[in-house]
Amino acid sequence: MRHSARQRDSARASRAWTDADIPQQSGRTAVVTGATGGLGLRIAEVLASRGARVLLTSRDPGRGAAALERVAAAGPVDTPPELVELDVSSLASVRTAASEIRARTGDRVDLLVNNAGVMAPPLGYSTDGIEQQWATNVIGPAALTWLLLPAIESTPGSRVIFVSSDRHRGASFDEARLRADLRGEDYRGFDYYGRTKLADLLLSFELDRHFREGGIDALSAAAHPGFTATNIVANGFAGLPPFAHRVATWAAGVFGQPVQQGALPILYAATAPHMSGSRYFGPTGLFELRGAPGSATRSTLSRSAELGAVLVRCIEEVTGIVAP
Repeated sequence: MRHSARQRDSARASRAWTDADIPQQSGRTAVVTGATGGLGLRIAEVLASRGARVLLTSRDPGRGAAALERVAAAGPVDTPPELVELDVSSLASVRTAASEIRARTGDRVDLLVNNAGVMAPPLGYSTDGIEQQWATNVIGPAALTWLLLPAIESTPGSRVIFVSSDRHRGASFDEARLRADLRGEDYRGFDYYGRTKLADLLLSFELDRHFREGGIDALSAAAHPGFTATNIVANGFAGLPPFAHRVATWAAGVFGQPVQQGALPILYAATAPHMSGSRYFGPTGLFELRGAPGSATRSTLSRSAELGAVLVRCIEEVTGIVAP
């Protein structure tokens, strides 16, 4: 009897899939953005511990050096991790980093994990004049992915992973709202956050469609970490009074699952064998807030080819980079 992907994931979840189930990654090169703390650092450490050559990105040299030391301690001596300076919200920085990654790897990237992101900060703008959440969560990752495609597409079995959120399910936008968001109009932090995470799922879906239609041996998938206690929570919650912000941060620390658990759906998407593209993973516990990784619930809108085309066209206009 053939089983659905969700049934297979449920079976794995019942066996409590952990990072101990990750196959050896020796000979594979992984790029992990936002790897100086939280989910990104954990993902980089685990991949290195399985033998992968890990290129971790950081916009802060000091934090990057500290993260590099931790990841180096997790991996084999003969495959040291490398640091790439990257501010994913800056298109100039993205271009420089992409060029450096391609040169260092000889145009061979097995895995790109678009992890860097922000959640509901006070209204701000990138150096390119784009609202900060869209610049960091969507525009920069899209630009980096597109610029790295020659290295990704020339590597058989490569994967691109976008990190989304369960908040995407209540989000929607059209072209007018998207363009207004890029300008930071009518800013509401969590509404913006949800729309950026919907956009990440659309990007993942569009990229995987490109791979399939081009007959390219690569896949694109997405994952979310559930309710996980990371610094993104402490730095978010825009608009809350100071006391409410402290309470929310405390609650996240007490009730959120640890980073080691929250990273599992992303690691699952990145490494589980026999994977198909366009998949979306998350915790399988109550309301997908915590638990072992498996298939996650996604909105119908996150598979919209029409909205995906609108998103890609707008990103092309902003970045000057032609999508695949």
